[in-house]
Amino acid sequence: MLTIVAVLVSSVVSFPLLAQPSFDTAQLDTFVKEMMSAYDVPGVGLAVVEDGEISYVRGYGVRDVTTGAPVTPDTQFAIGSTTKSFTALGMMLLVEENRVDLDTPVKTYLPEFKLSDPESTRTATVRHLLSHTTGLVRTDASTFDTSVTAADVIKAAATTPLVGKPGEVFVYSNVNTIIAGEIIERTTGRSWEDFTRERILEPLGMSTATLSVEELKRQDNIALPHVLDVLNGLQTADFLNYGADAPAGAINASAAEMARYVRFQLGDGAPLVTQASLTEMHKGQVAAPDFSLPGTSAARARAVAARPEDVPPALVTDAEYGFYWGVERFLGEKLVQHSGNVDGLTANVTLLPESRSGVVVFANAEGANIFMETVRLHVAQLLLGRSSPDVNATLQAQLKVLGQDNASRKADLEAARSYQPEPDEFVPLAGTYEGLADPQPTQVSVVGGRTLMLESGFQSIRFSAELLPLGENRFIATTQPLIGYVFRFIEGADGRTIEMETPLGALPLATRRLTDR
Repeated sequence: MLTIVAVLVSSVVSFPLLAQPSFDTAQLDTFVKEMMSAYDVPGVGLAVVEDGEISYVRGYGVRDVTTGAPVTPDTQFAIGSTTKSFTALGMMLLVEENRVDLDTPVKTYLPEFKLSDPESTRTATVRHLLSHTTGLVRTDASTFDTSVTAADVIKAAATTPLVGKPGEVFVYSNVNTIIAGEIIERTTGRSWEDFTRERILEPLGMSTATLSVEELKRQDNIALPHVLDVLNGLQTADFLNYGADAPAGAINASAAEMARYVRFQLGDGAPLVTQASLTEMHKGQVAAPDFSLPGTSAARARAVAARPEDVPPALVTDAEYGFYWGVERFLGEKLVQHSGNVDGLTANVTLLPESRSGVVVFANAEGANIFMETVRLHVAQLLLGRSSPDVNATLQAQLKVLGQDNASRKADLEAARSYQPEPDEFVPLAGTYEGLADPQPTQVSVVGGRTLMLESGFQSIRFSAELLPLGENRFIATTQPLIGYVFRFIEGADGRTIEMETPLGALPLATRRLTDR
């Protein structure tokens, strides 16, 4: 990603504030703009709630790098998987109406529902769907194929591998939320979209929030997705269309509207549910050590560091998962949060229930997860009246060990633009590899002597990625869905392994033994 060469304009919320910020807003504005520059984010929507009242809402930067149109508090962003919390809330509405019971088997509501283990089929409940503990491994194929229906997803669950019995293990998967959305539809006789709009969005005053790309494109003030062009910087892209995955990620909303949602989540449940239902959704149901990015990146960095004691401690601890909310501890305070990622857009909502405060952060940049963590935790720090640790410096120090810090990222982009391979340099890398993250083989071919074509898969998604060389058998992807990710070919005594570098460490994709060459 390249630094955005643009004036970072901002716009203050247009509706009256009910509280005065407790923090220095000028300093926060400066911090956000600095982080936008550091992480190559063109536009941001931000909202802060303090003691149950909206205290600050602001737009920064541009919603479209080609026009320079500014982000305002009313600019709509795709919120991605933050949508899941709305689906959990919808389910709790039905629980309070005695139309759904959390501990009743899924099969009661969806007779065709099956898992690959008969006993798990009988015991998997609605609670397990909402906490991602059905035992299903993560599969995201339906996200990228709008022809897949909820019926297809339910049918596929019968043959999807299980990692444990229901309730035992947390494994995040959109499939659980798709099935939960289908229960809402069967129980109410309404589409998930209509139910969510009528029972949640409208009562909360979120009247301009939308539930499809078609609705979103009819709005005037929207943040366009921006994805990385490795050679030319950020470029606008089209929106990701949701099909069956709508209950897992289809909502679009502004920072101003999401401030109302945060205020509701921090209240007593009125006008939708009781305080008990909110408490249940915000309560950790299962340990989820891999869900918190700051916690996981710190753990992975310490695991590979030459001197683990030199790696700064994790910013968040005690990661759990509630009902489509992550639960964690930060500076001794309970945080309830969820992020969202769709093509070219990133989001996060973080609640501090003990102080009835929270923050919404939206960005129109692909995979801006570290930016999100930096800003949300910095604002949480302000809300707690704390000045240390330096959140950004801590994350960057941990990521440096993993080769994922900003300096390493920018060095890789420069290498992609300048590296000139020798003739036939990549020929030894071509061939068929045994898949490690997907049952199908991985194929590598040389294209024009300058690039590689990688055909592989993970989480049941098959992908083809064009790879530009960085040197030392490292390559950067230039095509979706993995633009900007770095792949490396590692030589070992027995063969060669292909790994994908991520903020959570290396992900092995495929291997090829010496005897296979």
